[in-house]
Parts: sequence; structure tokens; C-alpha cells
Amino acid sequence: MSGLLLYSLAEFRELILQCLDIVGARSVVEIGGEGGTFTSELLSWAEGRDATVRCIDPVPSDALVQMIEASPAGELLRARSADVLEELETADVYLVDGDHNYHTLSVELQAIDARRGDRHPLLFLHDVGWPAGRRDMYYDPQSLPPEAVHPYQYERGVTVGCPGLVEHGFSGDGEFAWAREEGGPANGVLTAVEDFLADRTDLRFQTVPCIFGLGVLYAEAAPYADEVAAALAPYADNPLLARMEENRLALYLRVLEQQHEAVSLHRHVEDLTLRVRDVEVENRALWARVADLDEQLARVSQRYDALAREVETTVAARSFAVAEGLSRLHHRIGHTHGVSRQRLRALLSQDGAPSPEATTPRPPR
Repeated sequence: MSGLLLYSLAEFRELILQCLDIVGARSVVEIGGEGGTFTSELLSWAEGRDATVRCIDPVPSDALVQMIEASPAGELLRARSADVLEELETADVYLVDGDHNYHTLSVELQAIDARRGDRHPLLFLHDVGWPAGRRDMYYDPQSLPPEAVHPYQYERGVTVGCPGLVEHGFSGDGEFAWAREEGGPANGVLTAVEDFLADRTDLRFQTVPCIFGLGVLYAEAAPYADEVAAALAPYADNPLLARMEENRLALYLRVLEQQHEAVSLHRHVEDLTLRVRDVEVENRALWARVADLDEQLARVSQRYDALAREVETTVAARSFAVAEGLSRLHHRIGHTHGVSRQRLRALLSQDGAPSPEATTPRPPR
């Protein structure tokens, strides 16, 4: 994403280096070297003009350290600007691009002004536009006086037109924090510049309204003032540049929003993928259970068929036995009945009594 964003003072290289030549600068102080993108430009310029570049950075990158150590024109001061500016001899030009908050810039401006005497340094102040113009940004809020720090947050970002913070805006990804609210007293670098200039009618301030805003501050009485003003004229307060910056920011913020949406969708897809895997595991377990139940059902069916055949055979055998028993019983009863009648007749005939048939009365007709 960084490749899509123009943010360095190096984007103003032609204009700044032209102004350095106009001033005839022999000493330059850069506050905030970061990765050294513009420092390398300054060192190349200084080496060809017998000038010096002092870079103030409390936590310089390895690239910045190596770059300055390799240049005869460079000097690195590993310190906070507030701790060393008042001790340095006034430079011809200052490039202020450090911690973008009201307190830090106010201290820097006052320290530079207190040491300048009758000299007229030229100051370039970065990030006087959105988003840091009216909202403090903190790299190390713990190092500032508590009363100088607004409530802040590292996790969320900022977007144009929203005074608060948002989830998917321009953020520092943990490297820096934003004040929770935009605007109000003692908030933002442009506010610091305006408060510094409130009673300083001898100074001229112009703004190049692009790449987060470049402020240029110098004395009206400086011998180079008119020539610098002429160099700035095509860019200072240019409404076309301001509209282009608005469009650039809108497009970049839209990219950030889409990136946030893409990350959210990616996380959603990951969640769904994990859920699908869980469902697949559950399905495999269920299919294994179904197979086990099928085996149990097959065994039960086999047992049922065997029992049915056994019952059928047993019932048939028992039915046959009962029928056979009944037949034998019937035969025995019939045989017994016949014998009994014969014996009865024999007995009656011996006694002279009539036979059972003769004594049995006939029913009336």
C-alpha cells in the first residue's frame, strides 16, 4: 500500500532544492529523517555545495544511519528535537517533518525563533494539511507532558469529513496514534503554526496544498524573501493543487476502505473454511455412525429372519403334534365309547333288562 501513497518531502524536491539555492544555504537541519528518502537528496545537494546537513531523529532507521555516516556532509543527532534545537547554532534552512502534533511543533518553532537573533532562517513545515493539520499525531505520547496530549488511539484511523476515528481509515498500524477528535484548541500542526504567528506580523507563511501540505515560513525582511515568494507563486495556495489533493485523498481512502473490506471478506472466508472443515469432520463421523448402524441393522435382520424361520418351524411342528394328539384322542374316545356300549348291552341282557335303545323314550312329534 505504501507504493500508492505519496507522503515524503522528497516529492517537493525540485521546489525545496531551488529555495535552498536561492537562500544560498550552507547549513540545513532536518527534523525527522525516517527512512532517509529525502535525506539522500539533501546530502547529494550539500556535497556539491560545501554545505552541511544535520539530521535530528531519536530513533533513526539503519538505512538513515548508514546514509549519513557515508556522507562527508552529514551529521546525525540521535535525540528529540526539543532537547537539541536550543543548543544548535541557527541554521540557514530547517525542514521540520518530525512528530506531527501541536505541542512538539510549538516547541520546535519557539526554539528556532529563540536562537535566530538577526538571522532569517527559512522553514519548511510538512503535514500542515489533512490529516495532521487539525489533529494531533503521536509517535511517543508518553514522552510529552500529560497536559499536552489529547485522548488518542493507536488502533483506529482517520478519514476526511469525520471528526472522530474510524475502523478502516488512514492509520499508523500501531506505529503512531491519532487524537480521537479533530479540531479545537491546541490540536494539529497547522493550529500550532497559526498560534505561533498570531503576534508575529514580521513573518510570511505560505502553503503548497498537496502531499499532505507543505508550509513555508520565512521573514518578510529576509534578503531572499521576494525570490522565494516568486518560486512558490505557482504552487502556494493553488486551488487546482488543492482539488487534486482532495481527489488523491478520496481515492486513497477508498483503497483503504476496499482493503479493509477485502481483509474482512478474507477473514470471513477463513471462518467459513474452518466451519466447512468442521462440518466435513462431523459428516465423516455421521457417515461412520450410519455405516455402523447399517451393520447393526443387517445383523438384526439376519437374526430376525432366523428367529422367524425357527418360530415357523416350531409352530408347524407343534401344530402337527397337537393335531396328531387330537386325532389319537378322538380315536381313543370313539373306541372307548364303543366298548362301553357293548359292555352295557351285555350286562343288561344278563339281567333281563331292556337295552338302552329300547328304554330310551322317543321325543313327541
